[in-house]
Amino acid sequence: MELLEEDLTCPICCCLFEDPRVLPCSHSFCKKCLEGILDGNRSPAWRPPFKCPTCRKETVHNGIASLQVNYSLRGIVEKYNRIRVMPTMSLCRVHSGQPLNIFCATDLKLICGFCATTGDHKGHTFCALEEAYEREKLAFEELFRVVEGWRGEEVHSCLESLEGAKRKALERVSRDADRVSEYFEKVLCTLEHKRSEILSDFETLKLAVMQTFDPEINQLRSALEEQQRALSIAESFRSLSDPLTFLQQMQDFREKLRVIQGTPLPSRTDVAVGLRGLQSFDVKEWDRMRLGEVDKLCAPYESSTYLASLPPAAAPRYSRVLWRVVLVVCACFTALNFLPSDCLALSIQDKVVALSGLSLPCPGEIVRWLGFCWKEAEAICTLITELCRNCILDLINTTSDFLS
Repeated sequence: MELLEEDLTCPICCCLFEDPRVLPCSHSFCKKCLEGILDGNRSPAWRPPFKCPTCRKETVHNGIASLQVNYSLRGIVEKYNRIRVMPTMSLCRVHSGQPLNIFCATDLKLICGFCATTGDHKGHTFCALEEAYEREKLAFEELFRVVEGWRGEEVHSCLESLEGAKRKALERVSRDADRVSEYFEKVLCTLEHKRSEILSDFETLKLAVMQTFDPEINQLRSALEEQQRALSIAESFRSLSDPLTFLQQMQDFREKLRVIQGTPLPSRTDVAVGLRGLQSFDVKEWDRMRLGEVDKLCAPYESSTYLASLPPAAAPRYSRVLWRVVLVVCACFTALNFLPSDCLALSIQDKVVALSGLSLPCPGEIVRWLGFCWKEAEAICTLITELCRNCILDLINTTSDFLS
């Protein structure tokens, strides 16, 4: 149709021919288009020859009315206009390109010629489109009344019921979803709280471990440092030949050696006891707990339990030191009974009484307390040594006076 329309279009106005006139050169144009060209070229003094707009061939000007009407072209244009306003023929979906020009009265469907002779419609009753139109027009009125009288009110009522049930169901689901969200937020909050609590217990446990092992570690490190200093002193005076210097250095060396030998070493049992509360733990043990029991989660070993296990492990080590202090105090009391009652003896007695009156501290303060007791015991021993020296000097003087 588009190709045909190009052949039926005037070259001047680019529209379908309207009252086409043919020139001597066989080119056709609309009458109005040719009149417009002639009116534009009209001059009162001189009228130029008319040229064909297509081939530019000159034509004798005798007026448009003298040109021959192209009847064949006008008839083709009129038929084309009638065809163009007609509805487009539908094509068969089964047989491509075939128009639907037959009505199957058996199946009440439009079919093509191939469908009527072959396929599913073979042997059916057919009729022309005009006859089928009259029949279907009557059937349409009946079907329209059926559709119009369908149960619309009942369907609307059922639709409203379904929409109300849907709305209630969605509200219930949303309410349950909010409850689930609130429940899991509570569980997550509880888990986070228990996580912080258990990790805090672990931090406390770390401090307890450091308080347990650090004093021993520091004491052993100090002993090693004293050993290195003693070795340095020994190396420095080993080759000395001066007796006085050698004896002075030897005195310092013995003091260092006494400190080293007086450092108690922890046994393997003590170390094992310190690690006793840190064994056999796996977080998979919590997998068996229910969600409602999340708040019952706890660390496999609480720091207080671990601390409670420390004093028995440290008791043998501390008890030895305590027994030494007690023995020193008892020896001081015994010595005071045989010494004269002068000022020096009274000072010693006061220190011993003060030392014996001290109460036992808590396990965390035992190291500092033992250090204080040891210093007091050293001071008492120094006073006793001084007192003994004075007694010996008095004894020597008395003996000398007696012999003289």
